[in-house]
Amino acid sequence: MIRPVPSASTGPSVREMVVGSEGRLGVITEVTAQVHRLPEKRDIHAYFFRNLDHGLAAMREIAESDAAPSVTRLSDANETGFSLATAKEARGIAKAAQAGLMAFLRKRGWNLDEMCLSFIGFEGGAAHAKRQKAIVDRIVRRHHGLGVGKGPGALYDQKKFDTPYMRDLLLDRGAAGDVSETAAPWSKLRQVHAEVYRAAHDAFGRIGRRGWITSHLSHSYHSGACLYFTFAFVFGDDPMGEYDTVKRAVQQAFIDAGGTLSHHHGVGLEHAPWLEQDISPQGVTVLSGLLAAADPGGNFNPRKIVV
Repeated sequence: MIRPVPSASTGPSVREMVVGSEGRLGVITEVTAQVHRLPEKRDIHAYFFRNLDHGLAAMREIAESDAAPSVTRLSDANETGFSLATAKEARGIAKAAQAGLMAFLRKRGWNLDEMCLSFIGFEGGAAHAKRQKAIVDRIVRRHHGLGVGKGPGALYDQKKFDTPYMRDLLLDRGAAGDVSETAAPWSKLRQVHAEVYRAAHDAFGRIGRRGWITSHLSHSYHSGACLYFTFAFVFGDDPMGEYDTVKRAVQQAFIDAGGTLSHHHGVGLEHAPWLEQDISPQGVTVLSGLLAAADPGGNFNPRKIVV
């Protein structure tokens, strides 16, 4: 039993060990939950940036500022294009406004094929949310971004959990799709993005299949951020082998470019081969010793994280 205290200095956190063990340290049978009031205000605003470099620079400055938005998401050009292409067709005034916006951006010299869409969320009391947005708006302007209001943000908030179901649609049509995510320092994010794209396209070439990849920044921290990649390809005679080739290429690119093997999806079986490269051989030894001591028979969720 771990006592429900707000904080403690009692050596390495047993709570974190258990919660992060993916079931290897036992079964959680009871929890004490923290309950927070719903925020008075919750708005998600959409912004456009000229390209990924401008967007990443803005996201970094926001993370290092006094602002603390609840959502910081930045789609790369591929994902932005996909989002715009699959959005419900605008009609009437909305259609005219959309066309006018694109014409305005072209007039400003933007290459719409490089444009990146961002969603930034503000929560809390009305005055607090207003202050947060004012800070973010100033940063966005410094990086030549453009705010386009709450409408797209509200739509994103409603539909954000629909995308995973596209995997079923793809499988029914002879294509495979999956995701991989990582985290890296701000100084390495652009390199990670480029290396993963290169690795994925090389893998598509090796399996001889047409493929596609997109990415977005999903979580921001003072020291770095999470990049979340979605890839898909039309599979051939060996779907699992082809998938494994692409997935392994993406995961190895994370490690080689300075990222972690996973930001929030965990290790399980699929990511275990990269754990030693991520946390070091010594780290794996310590972790293996902990798991063996707690469960010498290997009965709890066996072979996950480390064999």
